[in-house]
Amino acid sequence: MRREYSLIIAAMEVEFDALKNQLNKYREIKFDNDNLIEFEFNNEMYLLGLGKIGKVSTAFFMGRLFSTFKIKRVFNIGTSGAVDNRLNISDVIIADRVGYYDVDVTIFNYKEGQVPGMPEYYIPDLEYINSKKIDPKYHVVKGLILSGDSFVTRDFYNRSNLKNREGVVACEMESGAVAQCCHIAQIPFVIVRSISDIVTKEDNHIAIDKNAELSSTNSALVLLELLK
Repeated sequence: MRREYSLIIAAMEVEFDALKNQLNKYREIKFDNDNLIEFEFNNEMYLLGLGKIGKVSTAFFMGRLFSTFKIKRVFNIGTSGAVDNRLNISDVIIADRVGYYDVDVTIFNYKEGQVPGMPEYYIPDLEYINSKKIDPKYHVVKGLILSGDSFVTRDFYNRSNLKNREGVVACEMESGAVAQCCHIAQIPFVIVRSISDIVTKEDNHIAIDKNAELSSTNSALVLLELLK
């Protein structure tokens, strides 16, 4: 009988290391050309993997894992850019909806951001999320996260449809793929992202380098709060 795991996926090494550094005990597992981290927390078994940046890399990585391991739930952690200007660096977003900002099949009467054959938005495991209590020292906001295959600068934001998407709080490059893969595989998922830059501010590509470690750590710490 195969061991059952919850899978945790990060896109960048700084995000991966942020959680790894919080673990007292773990085991490395060789998985093709990748290394996974296996650990136990609160009597549950977890796998931590580095999915790499972007939707395709993330989806390909998850497909390989889904075909090899028995996965009960997926967590996606890491950084994101704030679209909502009320957010600050290191604030943490727990998604209550996930979608895309770079998909447009509206000519065929789909909603903006909707992939044909898929829902307009993917809904995380809200029952699981709402059953957890998170230390109020973390500034946690729930909201809509949108993904796309671009790093969103101020210029990109101003010419993109992100400006017109109601309710979006943050954007990044992987959680839409995580959510779509989980929807197809019927596996519940949770997205935990921390703000590393504000997309409406100039030179946010510099801010992400400056803030990536802090934001990644906050994302990892809030995830551990959820896992308690």
